[in-house]
Amino acid sequence: MTIREAYEGRHLLVTGFTGFLGKVWVAFLLERVPDVGKITLLVRPRRGETAAARVRAIFERSPALRPLRERHGARLLELVRDKIEVLEGDARDPLFGVEPAVLAQLAPQIDAVVHCAGITDFSPDPIQALDVNVLGALHAADVAARTPDKRLIHVSTCFVAGETDGAVAETLTEGVSPNGTRFDVDAEMLAVRSACAAIDEREGGGKRSAARRGRVELGTKRAQALGWPNLYTFSKGLAEHALARREDVRLTLIRPSIVECARSFPFPGWNEGLNTSGPIVWMCRGYAWKVPMRADNTFDVVPVDTVARGMTLAVGDALADRAAPIWQLASGDDNRFTFDRALDLTALKVRRGYTPSGVNALERALLTHLDSTALEQGADQSVLLPAAAKATRWLRDTLRRFDGNKHLPESVPARDRERWHARAQETSLKLNKTSRLLESIEALWKSYQPFIHDHDYRFSTRAVRDRTAALDASERAALGWDLETLCWRTYWMDVEIPGLDKWSLPLLRGKDAPEDEPVDLGGDPPSVAAALLPRAAAHGSAEHAPSDLGGAE
Repeated sequence: MTIREAYEGRHLLVTGFTGFLGKVWVAFLLERVPDVGKITLLVRPRRGETAAARVRAIFERSPALRPLRERHGARLLELVRDKIEVLEGDARDPLFGVEPAVLAQLAPQIDAVVHCAGITDFSPDPIQALDVNVLGALHAADVAARTPDKRLIHVSTCFVAGETDGAVAETLTEGVSPNGTRFDVDAEMLAVRSACAAIDEREGGGKRSAARRGRVELGTKRAQALGWPNLYTFSKGLAEHALARREDVRLTLIRPSIVECARSFPFPGWNEGLNTSGPIVWMCRGYAWKVPMRADNTFDVVPVDTVARGMTLAVGDALADRAAPIWQLASGDDNRFTFDRALDLTALKVRRGYTPSGVNALERALLTHLDSTALEQGADQSVLLPAAAKATRWLRDTLRRFDGNKHLPESVPARDRERWHARAQETSLKLNKTSRLLESIEALWKSYQPFIHDHDYRFSTRAVRDRTAALDASERAALGWDLETLCWRTYWMDVEIPGLDKWSLPLLRGKDAPEDEPVDLGGDPPSVAAALLPRAAAHGSAEHAPSDLGGAE
């Protein structure tokens, strides 16, 4: 059975479609595996916008769906109505918050649950991280357990490896943390929740900034005590261990490393958001003379469409009941890229005349003469950014106190005094933004430190490479893992840097990333509830809906 044959006529329930990887993978699947039967997208509604409307908006104007709009044109709605349906729900809720009658009718149709949803912030509120990344994964397992074949494909991260160096195998020892400590997932979650509740009571409420800081600090310390560097890897690690002990699902874990700009699909350079390496690349363009990273460490970035290829293979093999249990989708073991190489290529790009958008003439002149270099000490020991932030604050406060009437000679005309006063206040406001940005960057460096300075990861990708080798030539070209053919010089200079500059870095400047000109589909994708509730009603109330679908209650 080929990969395409494994998908033929199959029905997938997918979470996380509104995220960066989720959009690209669904679009890739519709483009490269057109015989997939149906994709049900679990989407959370927002205030004033239904789940179906959110999905429609993505198909109409997200750049990730551009190839489908170009290929199908006015017939795109026909494709969407044929292949896509929307299930309104929330991964944080038991059974995704889906009506029992709807789930009872839908579950027997599902061939696999593909759980992509999750929080990717490094330092989220620990309660939110547990609710979304851990409980969300368990809720996905509960739904998968109610399907006929009980297949669950869970998207995790390579960095569940925690604080380690060197080779990282595609394995998991349930109940043992990265530093070898034995632990219980339920006990960990209970301990964190109890401690956070105590902090909220002491600080006067969970919404106060002091309470949130306390919760994040507490959660981070607990994560580090077990060998995970932050709350993101802690919560994703707990999710893997919680799923591994489930005997009512057939589990496949997919672990991407740092998901970055598309190599070719949907088009070169596409990216979204700032939770990957965008801020690192921004600093490497000369904004930081010394960057706190180890030059020889692996910079394990992977194009998002390469990750989509690996996901397609893993899910296809799961559908054919032959999948390896863990698939790591990384670059360090087969086509290694280093931070030193990234710095060199970034500097070369700028010296060759590349002008980032949103910079003024002074910045442009400086950047062409400033090359960032690796600083061997970590961000927690660096004095450069704190000193720059302190100097900026001093100049900001000095200009804020400037009064033209007091500080300029009497010979200066009143009109000029007012003009200089206005300029000083305007500059002070700009310096205030700069000071806050420098403080944010310092915090960012510290959050990235485990990945760019402290540890040198080499994630094994044996599963995806072996599976690609077994494909025929046609499927290898269309669907196979293609990282070994990636030229880092071309990708970094011609794809990654311009892509981040257009799609991600505007967010650092408080601007929105561009969207495509919308194409009106003329209707929303089908709603699962609308289609199934009348059918369920014909069989009686929710209490009389089928309940013998298996799985944990």
